[in-house]
Formats: sequence, structure tokens, C-alpha cells
Amino acid sequence: MSSINLKTSIVATILSKSLILLLNFAVIVLTTQLWGADGRGSVAIFVADLSLISIFANVFTGGSVSYFFSRLGTSKLSTAAYLWSFIVATVGACVLLATGQLTIAPFIFVAAALMGMIAFHNSLFVGGQKISFYNWVTVLQPALLLLCMLLCFVFWPQLGYYCYFFGQSFSLLLMLLICGYLRRKMNVRLHWDFDHSCNRQLFSFGWKTELSSLLQFFNYRLTYYMLDFYIGRGSVGVFSIGVTIAEAIWIVSRSVSMVQYSNVLKQGNTWQSRKETMMLALVSLAISVACVLVIVLLPSSLFTFIFGPEFGQVNRVVLLLAPGILAIAFSNVLGNYFSAIRHLNVLIVKSAVGLLFTFVLSLWLIPQFKIDGACLVNAASYVVSSAVLLAYYLSKKSIQDTHE
Repeated sequence: MSSINLKTSIVATILSKSLILLLNFAVIVLTTQLWGADGRGSVAIFVADLSLISIFANVFTGGSVSYFFSRLGTSKLSTAAYLWSFIVATVGACVLLATGQLTIAPFIFVAAALMGMIAFHNSLFVGGQKISFYNWVTVLQPALLLLCMLLCFVFWPQLGYYCYFFGQSFSLLLMLLICGYLRRKMNVRLHWDFDHSCNRQLFSFGWKTELSSLLQFFNYRLTYYMLDFYIGRGSVGVFSIGVTIAEAIWIVSRSVSMVQYSNVLKQGNTWQSRKETMMLALVSLAISVACVLVIVLLPSSLFTFIFGPEFGQVNRVVLLLAPGILAIAFSNVLGNYFSAIRHLNVLIVKSAVGLLFTFVLSLWLIPQFKIDGACLVNAASYVVSSAVLLAYYLSKKSIQDTHE
């Protein structure tokens, strides 16, 4: 990918991610205004459960699909991805049934299965360097969620926050149909093609990447479950708003790292790709600093006006999370670089170290300091895991540059 095309793809992806931010922000505002902190907390736990299940699905639907796009047949990839998505969705729903969450389990099954198939298409678009298709899908998904959730609330307001669950299911079904249309525009046709060798290669690549993602998920979301256990669902609602706003700052780093991932897959582990990686990581950090400053300087009254009287602590949450937010904004780019060159062990190590800090600090800080404690836990975990990634990158870069 040329320098001009790289910059164009990054700008287009950032713009699409910014639109996604606005749409997700609208969803957040609606859920808080309509159903309060408790309702928002229930939605946040549902989304966290769905994200956890999706990590297991991504073993066959995530980065492994992008990596093997030009190496294996797309029908072999799709057969494995679709089957695995249904298996993981079924297991996830059964776990919820076993824990007594009878009304949530069917929504989890439908959403997880559909998200797995959509994730396959997104990975196909990235692997085929159809970044514009990827951007369309990621923008339309929250837009359809917002529309379907609103329609459900208008016609069946008595459902309460279950309107979100119904809206999620219908929007994902529509999104899968759109993905199929875009895939056909790539002249990619799918048919059943089960292949043991393909499955082994996908699993061999995918489990290491997703093990890191699983560990990282608990770095990001273990505090939700700990707050729910120690303090209550309302505290999860308040904390989740601050975390969502904070993570929105990662739009830049995630956009940059996704495009860089596609680029490194094509270039390989070259001096040029390493140089671009560090440059883009620094750009991501600089922009993220500016975003954090803007958010923490906003008055608390603005957040209570937007979200409701229960959410006055939101900018304080962002302030306490700020060191970790900036650390991740920088290290996201490095992480996708290592994923593209298949140095996956370091991703597992850095996530494991971060999770260790998250677990130990959660037991100490959350019961004592409640929401503030959860913020301190996440910030510490983000900084430590990012430091591990940076140290490994600098040591490898020094060795490789010496040889070259």
C-alpha cells in the first residue's frame, strides 16, 4: 500500500469510526435517559457477555480469516467460521441458562451467532484490502441498532430495556444481509467446503490471537463484574458510561492499527513497516492526549444534562482512567503490528500481566473505593500491559535494525 493510499485509508477509517462514535453515543444517551443507571447497567453487562462470547467465535472469524484470505479458499474459511459461530453461540447461551438467566439466553444466542458471521465478512474485507466495505459495515451496524431499538421502544415501550435486546437481534440480521451483498460485489461466492487442514490452520493462528483478546477483555471488563458483585448494577451503569467515553478516544488508534494491520500483512516485517508502525503509534498518542484534555475539562453538569442526574461522575471516571487510556492509544498500533507478523506470544504475555494486576487490584480497590477504585484498577492494568508491549517492540526492533 503506497503512502498516499495508507493515509487515505486511515483518514477514511477515522471518519467512519467517528460516525460510529456518534451513533453509539446516541444509543448510550437513549439507554440512560429511558432506563436509568440500573437499565444501563443491565445493557452493559449484556454487551460485555456478548463481547466475551465473540472472542471465542473470533478464533475462526477474526484475524485468522484476514491472514489466510489469499492462502486458503474463502468457502473453506466461511464453512469453518459459520459452524464455529453457531457452536460458540450455543455454548454461551447454555451457560447463561445454567446460571438462571433464562430470558437473556435466547438473545445472546441469536446475537452471538450473527455477530460471528458478520465478523467473518469484516475479516474478509480487511484481508482483501476492501477497507471501504469494512468501514460501511462498522458504520451501519450501530445505525441499524439505534433505528431498531427506537422502533421497538415506540411500538412496545412496556418491554423496557429489553427493547435494546430485540433491536440488537434485528439489526444484526439486517447487517448480515448487507455483508452478503458487499461480499458479492467482491465477486466472492461461498459454498459448503469443510476442510480439516484449513480448520487446523485457522485454529492454530486464531487461538493465540484470541487468547490474548480474552485476557485483554478481562483487563477491560472484569471491573464491570466486580462492581456488580460488590456495589450493584447501578454502579456498573455509571462506570460503563465513563469507560465507553474513554474508549471512544481509541477511535484513532483502532482505525490506524486496523489499516496498518492490513498494510503489514502485505509488506511483511520490513524496516519500512516498523518505521510506519512507530510513527503511527506516536500520532495516535498525540491525538488521544488532545481528546482526553477536552473531555476532562467539560463540566459535570453537562454529563448530568445528557445522561441524567445519576451520571455526574462521568468526567471524573475519564480523568482517573486517563493514563491507561493514553497507554492503550499508543500500544494498540504495536499490538496489531505483532499480530500481523504472527508474534502472538507477546500479546498473550502482555495481556496476562495486565489481567494479573486487574484481578489483584480489584479485590483491594473496588470494595474500598467503589467506582474510583475500578478506575484506578483499569488505568494501572492498561499502563502495565502497554509497557510490556513497548519493551518487547523496542528490543525486537533493535535486533532487527542491527541485522539490516
